Amino acid sequence: MTTTASGNDVALALIAQDIMFLRRFAHSVTAAPEQAVVPIFCMHNYMCLIIHESHRALRHVNPDLADVLAYDCTPAIERARHSVKLYDDKYKGLTDVSADFRRIIDEHRQEFLDKTWLPLARPLEKDLVLWRFRGRLVSTSHTASFFLALPPQSFQNFDVLGPEVRAIAVEQGSYIAAAANGLPWEGRSFLDAVQKTDLTEKEVRAEKHYQRSFDPVLPEEVKASLTAMTCALNTVDLLLANDTGYSSAFSVWKLRYIVLHHVLSSLRKLDEQHGAELRPPDRALLKEILNAPTSILILQAHGGFRNTLMHYRPERRVEEQLSLHAPFYGLMDAYFPADEARSLGNGLASHTVRVADRMHAWSGG
Repeated sequence: MTTTASGNDVALALIAQDIMFLRRFAHSVTAAPEQAVVPIFCMHNYMCLIIHESHRALRHVNPDLADVLAYDCTPAIERARHSVKLYDDKYKGLTDVSADFRRIIDEHRQEFLDKTWLPLARPLEKDLVLWRFRGRLVSTSHTASFFLALPPQSFQNFDVLGPEVRAIAVEQGSYIAAAANGLPWEGRSFLDAVQKTDLTEKEVRAEKHYQRSFDPVLPEEVKASLTAMTCALNTVDLLLANDTGYSSAFSVWKLRYIVLHHVLSSLRKLDEQHGAELRPPDRALLKEILNAPTSILILQAHGGFRNTLMHYRPERRVEEQLSLHAPFYGLMDAYFPADEARSLGNGLASHTVRVADRMHAWSGG
């Protein structure tokens, strides 16, 4: 028989799961730093999400611990945390995110193009880096600039990423290590399964790359934001899928859900603004993604469930249904009918694969 848990107990259990997940990743980074740079690009905003939201929750649940874990670089960490939302940020919609990518594209062009003294060589200059994991796009220099707020010159040399980025990394590492102190975090991370040959890098001309991506009617900056969504999906579909340990199961599931929720919500907003302009095959592909039963289930108004995954503290009205010994601490059953909870719990990974595949196809690979 399961016993009811307090909201604070559940919040602390959720925080512990995520902190141990990050601690295993951080340990793997120190063990193999040479192949960790791109995975760090892929994980940065999710690390900031967990750090920012766990500290915020601890201020209410365990203020003394929150004081011990206080960190610097709060604005930068919070900014990266909000990038997870894509078009869902209440302060930034599709137009604002597109404007961010427009600025990033223009800054990279200014930094990297028309630099050679030989005019005939200028067509060979490149201003966009593509990073793939086992053939699938997991980050680009534009995507990393958006998620990390990196200036374009940072990508000229991984050894010189700038004082702000280094400072954030130090704060992340210190927070994770201190928060995980006393927790049984040891184990393998998804990074331990990554081989050097899994990651490839290619420099391209951004203009040509985006011309071949998605629907021709979409502006270049919108295509860049769709590329960021594709990278996020491939990260949780492929990179995090390497972590098959039971101890990481909840955190991996949570990140899949959050990514799918915000990608699907963002695609719905894209459809509302640009759907009528798309070519029939592209419109059909977008509708296929949005009208899938699992997509509809994720997009339904179960705000309390998503908010608990993001912010850790469950609503008081569901606390009596929660238990530290129940799957997902009883959260799924508190917010979804039994059949939907079972379908979502068992089918989220496979749906991530399907949506990632469709976005990969739409992007032109």
